Amino acid sequence: MPSFVEAVVNVPRLTGVFHYHLPPELEGKVGDGHLVVVPFGRQQVQGVVLRLVEAPSVTSTRPVSALLDPAPVLTPAQIALAEELSRRTLAPLAACVTLMLPPGLAQMVDTLYSLTPAGEQADAAQADLTPAQVRLLTLLQRRGPLRGRQIERALPRKRWQASARALQRRGWLRLRPVLPPPSVRPKMERFVTLAAPQPEKENLGRRGGAAESRRRAMLQYMQAQHRPVPVRELYAQTDGQSADLRWLAKAGYIVVFEQQVWRDPLAEVDFVPAEPPRLTADQQTVWQKVRAGLQRSAQGEKVAPFLLYGVTGSGKTEIYLRAVEETLRQGRQAIVLVPEIALTPQTVNRFVARFPGRVGLVHSRLSAGERYDTWRRARAGELSVVVGPRSALFTPFSRLGLIVVDECHDDSYYQSESPPHYHARELAALYARLCGAVCLMGSATPDVVSTYRAARGEWTPLKLPERILAHRSA
Repeated sequence: MPSFVEAVVNVPRLTGVFHYHLPPELEGKVGDGHLVVVPFGRQQVQGVVLRLVEAPSVTSTRPVSALLDPAPVLTPAQIALAEELSRRTLAPLAACVTLMLPPGLAQMVDTLYSLTPAGEQADAAQADLTPAQVRLLTLLQRRGPLRGRQIERALPRKRWQASARALQRRGWLRLRPVLPPPSVRPKMERFVTLAAPQPEKENLGRRGGAAESRRRAMLQYMQAQHRPVPVRELYAQTDGQSADLRWLAKAGYIVVFEQQVWRDPLAEVDFVPAEPPRLTADQQTVWQKVRAGLQRSAQGEKVAPFLLYGVTGSGKTEIYLRAVEETLRQGRQAIVLVPEIALTPQTVNRFVARFPGRVGLVHSRLSAGERYDTWRRARAGELSVVVGPRSALFTPFSRLGLIVVDECHDDSYYQSESPPHYHARELAALYARLCGAVCLMGSATPDVVSTYRAARGEWTPLKLPERILAHRSA
């Protein structure tokens, strides 16, 4: 197995890739798409392995310092997509790779500012210091070593960097590059279960006392559940207290442990399982063509993107749902892109009701932890469908078979805020080709670019020209 890797490093405005060698303890553990720590200059930085290489491009290489995640954070198709996106947009490859990671996972190197013994003993009031230097010195004496981003939050708009250099010249301040850990991590929750065997429940505290009553209620509730119970649920259902929990654990009645839990924004969604409605004649014609494309794709054939022109209320969503259903039947996975403004509970519920327990949701209103857990569940194969705006395109599915782009004319699919600048519609078509998947685009008002491509035969045009009667009468 090759002992060298080609990696892209998370350093601002840096282009190109770099070669490193694997130390003995990491050989066989690091491969394509892994998130690692590597040396770069005098600092340690985050990097993503693009591929293993037989021989480096330089005579001397440095070792990979650490593996941050035992599972790859990018699939081979995502690596190919990032490289092609960088080539087309001239954006740094690192920016294209970071685009595909969940918020909080990618971290850039920072500087740790810590006081020397002389700085810790310095008297800010008596020293010949500027007000800005006094603020920085006092902050570090009070809070201890801080990273640059932490100082920035504590002293916003104070131009503290010049003060740091002045304190360093006095010998009061040390600077050291550091790589912060990812700001998102799995959520752990405390659970409790009954111990086996159970001690006698005769002595649960002073008979008739409030503590005995609470402890007995806690044990009875756990016995009725036949499952590990979250501690917060136990408190809510029995009025138990942390002191009661400690007492029961020490007496051997219960076992308290921590367990990872998923942050799922759809966990509390109520839905009614839905059966597919009967298709209209127009829908049936469209569906036969889409299904044939999905079947050819599953057999390894390249399928041109579909452009579904359908007036409002013509039943485009049902075509999407059936395409997803066929994709899942083939053992593959699906991404459904919807403009954020159209990502309503009604839209989400239609997919959740059709595919209960298999759908993940991505959008900007979710917490970083919820998005991280959706990303991890998709990576682990626990989800088969992800619905969301353009960022959902970068879900790390390993068996991607379908990408749906609803309202493909919508301006929100264009990323204009920061590089790389891309249109999710164009990127979806490219990604589908790289994965051997089908791309199904839909719109009531397709733009000139989409219409032109369909007219040239690059995309396959489909039409739903009539509103369904139920929509017309509603």
